[in-house]
Amino acid sequence: MSSQQKEAENSFKMVLTKERVCEIIAFSVMRSMTYFVLFSAGFLFWDIISKGSKKIFEGEGLINWEFLTEHPQTLHVIETNGTKQKLSSNKYYQLKEKKISKQWNAQIGDEKFSQNLNELGTRFDTLFNAASSESIDKLQKLLLGYERNESIQKFDFWISLMEDTKLTAEDFEINEPEVAPMVSTFINGFFSSQSTRLKLLEKQLLQFKANHFPGISNPNAKIITEIKLAYVNFLELNIHLLVKDFLSKSKELKLRAENFLSKPEPKPLGDLVISYSDYKETKQIISSELEEDNAQAIEQLLSELQVIATVEIPSKDFSYSGGGIFPAIVGTFLLVIGAMLIAIILGVFCAIFLAEYGKSGRFLSTIRLAILNLAGVPSIIFGLFGFGLFVIFLDWNVSLIAGWFTLAIMVLPVVITASEESLRSIPQGFRESSLALGASKWTMIRTSVLPYAMPGILTSSILGVARVAGETAPIMFTAAYAKRTELPWENLEHWTDFFFQGVMALPYHIYVVSAKIPQNEYTADMQYGTAFVFLALVFIVASSSIILRNKLRKKYRW
Repeated sequence: MSSQQKEAENSFKMVLTKERVCEIIAFSVMRSMTYFVLFSAGFLFWDIISKGSKKIFEGEGLINWEFLTEHPQTLHVIETNGTKQKLSSNKYYQLKEKKISKQWNAQIGDEKFSQNLNELGTRFDTLFNAASSESIDKLQKLLLGYERNESIQKFDFWISLMEDTKLTAEDFEINEPEVAPMVSTFINGFFSSQSTRLKLLEKQLLQFKANHFPGISNPNAKIITEIKLAYVNFLELNIHLLVKDFLSKSKELKLRAENFLSKPEPKPLGDLVISYSDYKETKQIISSELEEDNAQAIEQLLSELQVIATVEIPSKDFSYSGGGIFPAIVGTFLLVIGAMLIAIILGVFCAIFLAEYGKSGRFLSTIRLAILNLAGVPSIIFGLFGFGLFVIFLDWNVSLIAGWFTLAIMVLPVVITASEESLRSIPQGFRESSLALGASKWTMIRTSVLPYAMPGILTSSILGVARVAGETAPIMFTAAYAKRTELPWENLEHWTDFFFQGVMALPYHIYVVSAKIPQNEYTADMQYGTAFVFLALVFIVASSSIILRNKLRKKYRW
């Protein structure tokens, strides 16, 4: 068979022309890029799921419920019989309490232990008997006299400095104009030391200092004399507060002592030690005369008991590497649901105006162009906008409601654009038939257009969920705390306070664990575990939207 005959028989055979070669190359490049994207996405999800699942399914039982139900805690790594054991703060301190209780119970039957308890009770009885009403009245008079004499001596010294500024300048080897600023510094230092020493009167002292600020800043002998008289009067009016505080600390100490002696356990002992320390500090302010022998005996007995109630468990501590992410899960869920509700409501109404009420023209074109441009604004700009408007200007502080509105505004362009397209896709005949039956325009939109456009609107919400849930910068500025153990509905004075509570959020938690704390061998588990839960949460919310969309499509099929 000749070559011409063969070519005639294969007339439909594809010939490699230049155009065909270019087409094959273009197809190969596009297919390779598609496979590359699929491979990258698959590797990303496989990496997160494979490593994150280790955290989710570690420990006792099928699921690591501690990770899903606890708040973030410090991780304590201890060694037991040569094996490392990872404990969250709660479990670590529970283990310490268990060992302390065991050590304490072993001492209860000891004779010396009983003797120490009896002697401690006797010492406290002596201490409390000394605090009679007569001694308290005497103590208040002595305290007032001491404070008044000490302050008068200081003020008289400053008055003498200002009465002969020339002599003062020679004594202190300074220029005469520098005497007044020097005395002003002395007076300021006096009030600062008084505020530190008399902590209970700190606010009153600051107010007194503010009231006499002009005279303190620019003193002379007459002004200092006036301030001295005013301060003596101040002491007479307020010194009883110190004595009242001392009585309160005495009553609290007595209650703690009785509680411990009636039920000698480690926890009441710890409360008693703290209460005695507060009492002693207050007593030293009230009176420098302390029953040294009795006080030293009490401290010695408490110290010996504390040794029994103390157990050291050596551990390596790692911040944010223990506990769980439950507050972050709750916060993310609340932020997504709230922001999407606001965005859908605002976005649908805007889309209805643009599609049904707005007249085509330059104004409407400008609005659409602004919406499209808004979609390209970086998320951190929305975060700064929300911080300036909601957190500072409206004084909502870092809160749920500030985060909701910031995130809602961020996804509005997506919701508006998709909702408008969904509304425009509804056939015109639906509108005309409804209007022909006498319906108003709003009734027509509500009954004949909006229900059929709802599947497309929910499609936009699915896109918005992914963006809202994954943003870190906006919630970092407006809604998120790095660590918050309380949930938004806990410890509220009024139910409206719920909206003004800051929350934890999964994307911000990932950022903190990944970039804001020292990295160690245990932080990777927290990072991947949090990312795994984050993906699962977004998948659940998006799946719910998809299921709802499909049901609406079946119901409003056209």
